[in-house]
Amino acid sequence: MPTGSVEWFDIRTPDPETAKAFYAELFAWTFQPFAPLGEVIGATIWHDGKEIGMITQADGAVVGTASTVLFVYSENLRGTVEQAVKLGGTVRSEPSMMDAESGAFAELADPTGVPIGVWSMTL
Repeated sequence: MPTGSVEWFDIRTPDPETAKAFYAELFAWTFQPFAPLGEVIGATIWHDGKEIGMITQADGAVVGTASTVLFVYSENLRGTVEQAVKLGGTVRSEPSMMDAESGAFAELADPTGVPIGVWSMTL
């Protein structure tokens, strides 16, 4: 992977089971329990046979307004946004085109409030 590529991400949510159901339907992600010392502390996220991240229970710590939003690629941006809403997500930023070179994006929140971006080359 080139420098700067996203290799891994964590989703920290107050409701991991709801979040897992949402992402499984939206992006066809699958999950495996993660228990490094015999105790399950979360679930690894898998897509197309590759481990790409982890989902864990949020610890309840107060989080400030600074954050990072990861964007997941979709070939059908509007369809993905519609599906996210049907699954209980909310739209934070409607699908919009940046330019022909950069593509289009939308910002969502999963049913537990965790932000996630969706990106595509077309609107």
